[in-house]
Amino acid sequence: MRAVAARRRRPRRHNRPIPPDREIDSRTSLRSSLLCGLAIAAVQAAVILPFLGRYGWDRDELYFLSAAERPALGYVDFPPLVAWMGWVVHALFGDSLDALRLSCVALMMVSVVLVVLMARELGGGRGAQLLAGGIWAFSPYALGAGSIFHPTWLDLVCWVALLYLVLLALNRDRPQLWLAAGAVAGVGLEAKYTIVVLLVGLLVGLLVAGRRAMRTPWPWLGLALAALLLVPNLVWQARHGWPSIHFAGSQDAKTADDTPPLTYVAEQFFLGVGIFVSVVGVVWLWRRRPWLRPLALVPPVVTALFFLERGRAYYPLPGDSIALAAGCVALAGWYGAASTRRRLLVVVPLGAVQAVLLVLVAPVVLPVRSTASMIDSGVWKDSFYKDEIGWPELVDETAAAWRRLTPHERAEGAIVARNYGEASALEHYGPSRGLPPPLSGHLSWQYWRPARLPERFALLVGFDRQEIHRLCRSARRLAVIDNRWHLDNEERGETITDCHLEEPLGTLWKRSIATTRL
Repeated sequence: MRAVAARRRRPRRHNRPIPPDREIDSRTSLRSSLLCGLAIAAVQAAVILPFLGRYGWDRDELYFLSAAERPALGYVDFPPLVAWMGWVVHALFGDSLDALRLSCVALMMVSVVLVVLMARELGGGRGAQLLAGGIWAFSPYALGAGSIFHPTWLDLVCWVALLYLVLLALNRDRPQLWLAAGAVAGVGLEAKYTIVVLLVGLLVGLLVAGRRAMRTPWPWLGLALAALLLVPNLVWQARHGWPSIHFAGSQDAKTADDTPPLTYVAEQFFLGVGIFVSVVGVVWLWRRRPWLRPLALVPPVVTALFFLERGRAYYPLPGDSIALAAGCVALAGWYGAASTRRRLLVVVPLGAVQAVLLVLVAPVVLPVRSTASMIDSGVWKDSFYKDEIGWPELVDETAAAWRRLTPHERAEGAIVARNYGEASALEHYGPSRGLPPPLSGHLSWQYWRPARLPERFALLVGFDRQEIHRLCRSARRLAVIDNRWHLDNEERGETITDCHLEEPLGTLWKRSIATTRL
């Protein structure tokens, strides 16, 4: 009797086995799912690659190339990972625009594989996995990966990888995976600061529906690891007076002007029919997977936060990846049990919507048109392509103006560009045209200069009349910037001016030239 009583008094163990309904679908092996994801990603790449680099360098790409030649632990307007990635590509392939953009295509391909693995983890068979990978890979958003080398794609793959690891941690009851998730979050913080919003979304989800996970130390250790990986950037920021904080205000104002509320809502359709599938996925996760409810809350919370913050419409889209995978699992299950008529009532409208969206949006996210057709059709007004036009012409005009100066002015003067795009274009194209290294006070360019700047003469590129009046004792306009397509962009109509400075360039630098404003 005493032995029986003792057994009854023993505390219950908490390391219980994983419930059967948490186990992944064994019908598909990991190898099979990986091959499925890679096949979809390969088809996606085949669609993107013919249009790689069609219009030329974007202003941001030229800037990141300049940053890649000066690898550091931080920059004014972006974390350092994109510059280090550019440094690796540059070391391997030189100044290759195709190589830079291919690196972003590769990142998107990784995200396709991860979305397929999400569907597998949620119990989806081959059909659900193909659906999830296909909708994600051929959304307008994903097809834009080959159009620009940008931190956006580093950010995207970090978001998707983080959500996949959290899914594994919650679905398999493996809290140690929070450490891996923290490592990915830390890398994401060095790619683009917007991943902070995803971390907030996860925290909200855990507070509302996943407090059991928060009672373990693992999520907190993961968060600590993410913060630790951000320390090198923070050290750089502190040494330079926290320029990214000063920059953020001007960036937020410009983003809010570019993305009014209705535009933000409408541009969620850059995910194509995936936006409808994601809604299904949020409901399915909440109802059918109670232990995954924190992940069900992430997409709506993140989308709402960026809406309130007036962020760009594409910022929250990587957060929809988990809901899209769940929605495809739900739809595949429903499809198998539904009648043919009901299947057609759902599949045909979704397919039609996706086809129409791709036809309408493809020229905006993929350079499928020739340059002349893109300009004549007005596509450039709704895309970033206008920032890829006219850089060689700007440098040619600057070189012509530089040759008009006297030998003494060239020997004692400097070329000073107003913004980072102009400076980066002059650095990229200038040496072949006999130009000296340019200077600029814009954003991170303000740090890329000699220690002493004694020049009393400068060739100013892109400065407006008020700035010229403030900087110059006397000035003469030498050229007006244009491009051979006469396309209105940020540079067209600005002037190239010779300037006898009021004071030495170094004296004017911090007071009138260097700026952290966009």
